[in-house]
Amino acid sequence: MSDNFEHHEDLNEKSKSQVKKELLELTALGDKLAKLPKQQWDNLPISDTLKHALKEVPKINHHIGLKRHIKYIGKLLRNEDIEAIEQQLVLDNQLHTLEVQREKLCEHWRNRLLDEGDKGVFELLEVASNLDRQHLRQLVRNAIKEKELDKPPKNQRELFRYLRDNAEFSDG
Repeated sequence: MSDNFEHHEDLNEKSKSQVKKELLELTALGDKLAKLPKQQWDNLPISDTLKHALKEVPKINHHIGLKRHIKYIGKLLRNEDIEAIEQQLVLDNQLHTLEVQREKLCEHWRNRLLDEGDKGVFELLEVASNLDRQHLRQLVRNAIKEKELDKPPKNQRELFRYLRDNAEFSDG
């Protein structure tokens, strides 16, 4: 009877190849973390030891030394909450994607306002009603005049910044 119990314990242990695969995945995650901007490390649920090891990466010039250090980071990752780190990376990626989409939307509206003038302002105010109509119309007029006179796009950039910083788009 005890032989059966020991046999089941052996089945629960990981094979050598499974352990190696997991270690390679941790090393790959460590390499990915090392390539992230330093500011993003602050959002990650990682230990100070791991943060310190990540900060050392740019100082390493030798290829073999860098490879060895990435393996060390992989070793440190064994003691970290990998799921939480990966969830935060996914969240950061989604936030970045949303920011890019928002900037493209603002750029689209800026171009449309320059092409359509007051008609575009009216339509924009339907989907972003929080904007100041007078200020927006003034920015659009200045940007259109600037474009017609082939001047540097100072007012066009100002219009874009105003949209980016203030527009709260809705599906209205």
